[in-house]
Amino acid sequence: MPQGARRSRLVRHEHLSRVSSSDRPTLVRMFATSGIHVRPRRDDDLCTLLPILQRAHETQRYPMRAAAVRADWLAAPNELTAWVAEHDDAVVGHIALHSTASPEQDPGTDDASAQWQRATGFAADRLAVVSRLVSDGSVPGSGTTLLAHAVNAARDAGREPVLLVDPSSAALGFYDRRGWRRIGTAAQQWGEYRVDAVLMVAPVR
Repeated sequence: MPQGARRSRLVRHEHLSRVSSSDRPTLVRMFATSGIHVRPRRDDDLCTLLPILQRAHETQRYPMRAAAVRADWLAAPNELTAWVAEHDDAVVGHIALHSTASPEQDPGTDDASAQWQRATGFAADRLAVVSRLVSDGSVPGSGTTLLAHAVNAARDAGREPVLLVDPSSAALGFYDRRGWRRIGTAAQQWGEYRVDAVLMVAPVR
């Protein structure tokens, strides 16, 4: 990666990783109670995360395509930043924020972006798509902790969190129970699968 691009990526990473002072006490209490620590993802975390990704595919069909069960799938080209959750010094989960634009953009992405913009009042470049959330089921609360961290970090950076999810996935209920609001659907081509993905926006703070 060119040095300038690397520096730009690091600046975005640091900016998105900051949590406002008003949010920080709540987050610290939550992490202390659960024993889960969230930190920025490092390159050497990707191989460690692969078994967790494999289990997510086998038990939850996420990612939907078996061909996507690769460590490098977690680090998408349109990634803004990403974190891992640790428990007892072991990596137990992962989450990322993406921009709405991608080098391998699905035609349905424009439709999804337009609906998110109407629902939130935020322009496309001020949206942050929550993605690549996988967690080790043996550590209760890791997924919830990662999600809360990503939402707070996105908003601290002036972006509004949104996401899209397979309507047949158990993840849909996970987001419903945490107050995410369904605002429509958008057709997505995920490899050989054509899916009417459910579009969601984060709970009002």
